[in-house]
Amino acid sequence: SHSYVGPDYSVQKNTGKISLEQIDALSVKSFPLCMRQLHKALRDSHHLRHGGRMQYGLFLKGIGLTLEQALEFWKKEFIRGKVDADKFDKGYAYSIRHNYGKEGKRVDYTPYSCMKIIMSNPPSQGDYHGCPFRHSDPELLKQKLQSSKIPPSGITQILELVKGMHYQLACQKHFELTHDVDDIGFSLNHPNQYFTESQKLLNGGRELKKELSNSSNSQQRSNSQESMNSNSAPSSSNTTADAELEELEAYFTED
Repeated sequence: SHSYVGPDYSVQKNTGKISLEQIDALSVKSFPLCMRQLHKALRDSHHLRHGGRMQYGLFLKGIGLTLEQALEFWKKEFIRGKVDADKFDKGYAYSIRHNYGKEGKRVDYTPYSCMKIIMSNPPSQGDYHGCPFRHSDPELLKQKLQSSKIPPSGITQILELVKGMHYQLACQKHFELTHDVDDIGFSLNHPNQYFTESQKLLNGGRELKKELSNSSNSQQRSNSQESMNSNSAPSSSNTTADAELEELEAYFTED
């Protein structure tokens, strides 16, 4: 019974709220490692094989890309590689429309949960899909974590969890370390959940650990209290958001 029972992230209230120009910044801030890896591979090689296109394409659909945006996003990247526009339109575009329920049986496909990514279709040579905690060689995983600016002690913790086959807990620890919180307060089981929670947190849905340990924290708290009393958001929690992402992040903090 490995079935996932949480939200399926197929019908998004945030559809169309993300611009394609924001994806690079979001991938660094708020994508789980599996999706960051796929995004980087796509940007570097201008191509992803089928398993990667499915896993990443449905994730992007789940964070709010419309069908039109998805077609533009994939086409722009693929034609920078070895695929010409005509080949894209005749082949790849069909599978993208298919993922959005516009072709074939018109099934509206849902983004993959962690369990689905971990348990099915392991990546082979030249593939970038899968779960990095489950499918990466430990040495390669260590390098990926170092490039995420995770401290050595954190990397050791993550690798211990991986050794014990606790892949989702390893990803949860990755979230805590990259967002500088002690305890995320939820059980991580879906890449789109990772994204949504990250966006909430970056926009002050939860206070960051750094702010709490700041020597002026009592001053910040009273400032925050005053701000909340006057119904405006505390400025301290907005400093982490890039101007271009503020509107989007505000949207994710809505219930």
